Amino acid sequence: MELAQVMPCPMPVLISPVLDIAPLPDLLPLDHIKGLIVTSANGVESLIAKTDRRDLPVYAVGERTTAVATQAGFNARQMGEDAEGLVEGLLRLGPKAPLLHLRGEVSRGDVAQRLSTHGILTREKVVYAQNPVDLSEEAKTLLDGTSPVVLPLFSPRSAKLLAQQVTGTAPRYVVAISWAVASELPQGWAKTIIIASRADSPAMAKGIAGLFDEDGFIVSS
Repeated sequence: MELAQVMPCPMPVLISPVLDIAPLPDLLPLDHIKGLIVTSANGVESLIAKTDRRDLPVYAVGERTTAVATQAGFNARQMGEDAEGLVEGLLRLGPKAPLLHLRGEVSRGDVAQRLSTHGILTREKVVYAQNPVDLSEEAKTLLDGTSPVVLPLFSPRSAKLLAQQVTGTAPRYVVAISWAVASELPQGWAKTIIIASRADSPAMAKGIAGLFDEDGFIVSS
C-alpha cells in the first residue's frame, strides 16, 4: 500500500534518511546451516547478493520482509512482526538447527542468543552496515520552520539518530512502527506520537493518513 492511496488529500513528501545501508563484502558461510533468519528487507537483499541457494527455509519478521524473500525465490515463512514474535514463533515451531541470523551491525532482540539458550542452536552474521547520515538541508529547513512536520519512524536507531539531530521549532508529529521505536524519543520531543496498529508499511501509511483531514490540516493534537 502506497501512502498516496490512503491520504485524504495530496501532501508534499520529502525523503531524508538518517541511515545509509551498506552491504558488507564478507562471504556467507552456509555449510551445515538448516535455516535462515531475516529480520529486515535489508537482510534479504544481502542474502540475495551473497548466494544463489534457495533450498534453505527462511524465517522472517514482518509481512514486507517475508514478501521480499518470497519474491526472491525463498521458501519464506513469517514468524511474527518483531524480534519477540520471531523468537516465540520459532520456539513453538522447533525447526531443524543450526540456524543463521542475517543482521545489521546494530540489532535488537538478541535473537541468536535467546534461541540458542532455549535449545535451537543459532549463529549470527553481520551482513550490512547502518551508517548514520545527516538530514538534508531541505529537511533541516522544514524542521526549523513553523509548519507541522510528520515523521514516520521505522527503527529504534533511526528514531534515536533523528532526535539527536533535530532541535528545530517545527511542531513534530511522529508515526512509529512500534513502541520500541517511540521509546527512543525524548519526552516531549514530539507533539504527538502515534503507534502503528501493526509493524508494517500499510499500517504506517494509515497512521500517517489518520493525522490529516480532507483539507490537509492536522487533526490530531
